[in-house]
Amino acid sequence: MSDTSSKNELTIKISPSIVIFTALFVAGVWLAMQIKAIIFMTFIAYIISVGLNKGIDKLENKLKLHRIFGVLIVYSLFISTISLFLAFIFPPLIKEVSNLFYNIQLPSMFQGQLKNFEVNFNSIKSLLDALGTSVSTAFTILSNTFSGAFVAITTIVVSIYFSLEKPKLIKDIAGLINKNRVDEVKTFFHEVDNQLGNWIRGEIILMTIIGLMTFIGLLILKVPYALPLAIIAGTLEVVPNIGPLFSAVPAVLVAFLTLGWPSALLVTALYIIVQQLENNLIVPKVMKTNVDINPLVSILGILIGAKIFGVVGALLAVPIFIVSRTVYTTWKKYLQK
Repeated sequence: MSDTSSKNELTIKISPSIVIFTALFVAGVWLAMQIKAIIFMTFIAYIISVGLNKGIDKLENKLKLHRIFGVLIVYSLFISTISLFLAFIFPPLIKEVSNLFYNIQLPSMFQGQLKNFEVNFNSIKSLLDALGTSVSTAFTILSNTFSGAFVAITTIVVSIYFSLEKPKLIKDIAGLINKNRVDEVKTFFHEVDNQLGNWIRGEIILMTIIGLMTFIGLLILKVPYALPLAIIAGTLEVVPNIGPLFSAVPAVLVAFLTLGWPSALLVTALYIIVQQLENNLIVPKVMKTNVDINPLVSILGILIGAKIFGVVGALLAVPIFIVSRTVYTTWKKYLQK
């Protein structure tokens, strides 16, 4: 009987290497979660460098400029463009948004319900006024402001480093991975730069075109607050298919609440026309060299990124997918050789 029971016993042996690998994997995930803000900042810096590297490479290869001068020129133009955007767009944007919330008149059916919230709004205002005089609140505001500025400056500096050291970084990484696979590693980074760069440049051009078309259309229809509504339309272009639908909702509501239902119908028609032009003319022209991404994959990736990491995760979902897919395709080619 004992011989039979011994035969039926199942012995499971776990290799020490599996235990070590599992422990390292768990520790790596834990560490990544602890420094996720730094990882995101570094990835954003890499995205900026990828978006600007094409111009830097052209200056270096065609005009024979030293790479450092190409980096200085391109990044100076980039920073100047961002500064001009903030200087000319933000003040009127803030003014229009303030006027929107101050002047907009809700239908009578909602005004009665809104009165129920007057006490809460007044209480919140009193609380904010009281907190506004406290030293701790002032310190918090200042620290958050300087923290945001520090992160922005650090991101730009890291991005400049990526652009300056791009050839050396690729060579060093290739040496760390496999000295016999230097060409494959270089091809991988070239493919990532190509796909990710095309997507970034394509999205920026597309967002700008849609934003301008919407802005001009709303001005022609004399819809108030055209600037913030156009910025919403341009920004939501990063979300395929459902972005234009969501951007139309506030514009139609503003038109209806300020000018009435005829204007709301005209605004609806405007957004339909813009979307048709986008799908049939603008996107095929702008994105003809762009990496092919299934819209469903983009939407799911954005939703998952937003759920796990918030707004930053939603914005980085598509770039992360592009890099991950390039890693996978390169890995498959590597295994086949």
